[in-house]
Amino acid sequence: MKKSFLAICFAVLSLGSFAADKVYEAKAEARGYNEEGIPIVLTVKATKKDRKVVITDIVAQHKETDKVGGAAIEELIKQVKEKQNYNKVDSVAGATSTSAGFRRALRNAVKDIEKQA
Repeated sequence: MKKSFLAICFAVLSLGSFAADKVYEAKAEARGYNEEGIPIVLTVKATKKDRKVVITDIVAQHKETDKVGGAAIEELIKQVKEKQNYNKVDSVAGATSTSAGFRRALRNAVKDIEKQA
């Protein structure tokens, strides 16, 4: 009796792991706007739902200015998470180069995630 109970518990727990969404991760970089030419590096985490990448988290490492580029990156991350539309990310006024670099890095990370099995 104890063995069959344990077997049932194990089976239920195993099925639960299949229900969880797999989290994919990719890192990509692109040049933004800073005097040193240090790129914006994005680490993107996502799941896939119906063949679509659903972004769950974005972490940015950068040397953009805090007041302009850094603020723009935070706004861009918020925009992507809310809209889940990584193909049409709007530029942030006054941070055109930072926005372009962010979009390039994001596109490359998403392409990498799309290729992952």
